[in-house]
Amino acid sequence: MDYKIILPLKIRELTIAKAYRYIEAIQSYPGNWPLIIITGNIEGLSWDQLLEGITPLPTTYGALCFPELYLDDELLIAILRERLSEEVVSGIIKAINRGEEIHRLVPYSLLKDIEQRIPEILAGVDFEAFIPLRKEVKKLDEITKNIDIIDDIELFKVGAFPVEPKTIERVLDRAYHVGEYLADLERTFNEVEEEELDILRVGGFVKAGMKLTDLEEELQCLLDRIPARRLTLMFTRVIL
Repeated sequence: MDYKIILPLKIRELTIAKAYRYIEAIQSYPGNWPLIIITGNIEGLSWDQLLEGITPLPTTYGALCFPELYLDDELLIAILRERLSEEVVSGIIKAINRGEEIHRLVPYSLLKDIEQRIPEILAGVDFEAFIPLRKEVKKLDEITKNIDIIDDIELFKVGAFPVEPKTIERVLDRAYHVGEYLADLERTFNEVEEEELDILRVGGFVKAGMKLTDLEEELQCLLDRIPARRLTLMFTRVIL
């Protein structure tokens, strides 16, 4: 298999839930990447909002990120009931159903407890894979229709800063921890020249019990059908 997340195999063989700490450590890294990727309507957004984003996971074909987490409702409510009265919990449930965000509804100390227990209560995640192409692809709907996990596709051109995956693998081999790996990646990507690339973005939802290696296999099915370029990308992914 040629599509790989450039992380140690012991991490890639974990489920997404069990790998959550590693994923979060990478995605929360405030890297000074040479590229910012924003998709969607940015009209009316402030400059501060445009600078808020996540750092993706490097892959042998582009990059991969998990922009949205979904918690198991029943397990989340069980945690709330451990610390709050039934009346308060009922009010929180109603507010969440109205679309309010949980971090605005519960005490900070309880939020920290929930965050620590995310690997236990994570139900699923949205994913996005950004794949460099050798040329523009036609009939993408037909290409992706039999890959169950993909439900969102987009093509765009961007001035990117690609690096050969072998270079990234060498960076990984000499790193002792995630922070050192990311800092070395940041230096590496800030030393390369800009190149205009065609990028295919695919997205979808997967369950938290899926192994990262299984997600790699699903994305390999896509790579087998498109003219992908074997280049690694790193950037700030702004989530609108």
